[in-house]
Amino acid sequence: MYVAIDIGTSSLKAALVQGASFWVERMPLALIQSGVCAEQDPRQWLSGLATVLPRLLERSGVTASQIQALSVSSHSPSLVPVDAAGEAVYPCLTWQDRRALRQAEQIRQLTGEFSDPSFFEPKILWIKQEKPEVYAKTKAFLQPKDFVIFHLTGEMIIDRAAALFSKAHQLKEIDGAKLPRPVKNWEVVDQTTSKAKNLGLVAGIPVVAGGIDAYVEALGAGLIEDGQFGDVTGTSTCLSYCLNENKKVPGAAAHVIPECSLYILPMSSGGGTLAWYLHTLGGGLGYADLDGVASQAPPGANGLLFLPYLAGERSPIWDEGAKGVFFGITKTHNKADFLLAVLEGTAFAVRHSIDSLAEQGLIPREVKSTGGGSRLKVWNQIKADVTGLPYEQLEMVDGALLGGVLLGALATEKRPIGDLVKEYVRSKHIFTPHHPLVVYDELYEKYKKLYESTKELMH
Repeated sequence: MYVAIDIGTSSLKAALVQGASFWVERMPLALIQSGVCAEQDPRQWLSGLATVLPRLLERSGVTASQIQALSVSSHSPSLVPVDAAGEAVYPCLTWQDRRALRQAEQIRQLTGEFSDPSFFEPKILWIKQEKPEVYAKTKAFLQPKDFVIFHLTGEMIIDRAAALFSKAHQLKEIDGAKLPRPVKNWEVVDQTTSKAKNLGLVAGIPVVAGGIDAYVEALGAGLIEDGQFGDVTGTSTCLSYCLNENKKVPGAAAHVIPECSLYILPMSSGGGTLAWYLHTLGGGLGYADLDGVASQAPPGANGLLFLPYLAGERSPIWDEGAKGVFFGITKTHNKADFLLAVLEGTAFAVRHSIDSLAEQGLIPREVKSTGGGSRLKVWNQIKADVTGLPYEQLEMVDGALLGGVLLGALATEKRPIGDLVKEYVRSKHIFTPHHPLVVYDELYEKYKKLYESTKELMH
């Protein structure tokens, strides 16, 4: 019997698994955005858990003392500076926050390595340089998940995969004493303290280190063997290629399980792009309407093309100044065309990232699809058609929750991870590419040219 918590960009979720039964509770989270800034108030994570965890236990009929283990995942690279009492001394700078542009460039100059404003190190330097009083108060820089873990256990940690991803410990400009100790993702950090009662739990529950949502989602998609590939589409899209740990690929990161690594392609476009369209241009459309409306337009959206760079873009172009574009609009285009163009534009972005894998000699053969975006049949089919790869829709769309359950089981049951994946990860449907779809190949080339032709105007 396991509990998994996931702190997302737009919602907080918790799941409880007992045998074949799976209960999920969620509640929305506020994201404060202004210009290049994107913040969350860490206190809402704790107040949210104090709501969803008791509801979860009530629905399942399980008592807190029956929980065998609990794990936590969260969005990242996101940063929470905390004092010695574990209280936030500044809002969380989320992965969408781009204010540390100058600091990212400074790190590039210092190290000769790529750095992005979303990464941990530029954010820490931004706080040090722009908010020195906050830096002085900071005992440790935590991820959202590790903020919650502290309030469960009293321990300040960072999970192994995130620690290896971060280069903060290599920079003399950052005080190493402010960096928490690393713990393996699949190991127990400690047990819940009596303070866990504030969240509806009891003392004595083992708390597993967990991990960055993208990494835990990869596990929840069943990516545990060399060559497996997954698409997790939530607010953003994250593509993951699983590698044997002995296979050395530049840029590969540690997985949340032993003996594996992940080549991660994080994208800024995804479900958030679709949510923007529905809110701004959807004219009353809801998610339940999308399959029907999108099918009213032919593949290619009657020549309408969309660049989905509403929040800049990470992989593969790494351009924080990239902008969204609708191209080719005529008076004959209608609501269905615009919707389909958005779905196709995000699919072209996925193909663009997949194509970049070839530079590392990594060639996906099929895609395991999870995340909230995987619920949409039309989107899965479009992605299959655009990429030319089968898209396997998984039964459990909350990959981070399922991955968290797997980490809890791995930490306490000591069973092989392959056996656990076979037990918990189930396929729902495979979307086979429709061949040939020449229209998508032609539009994809235009998609790439459109960005190259407009990027100077975007900055």
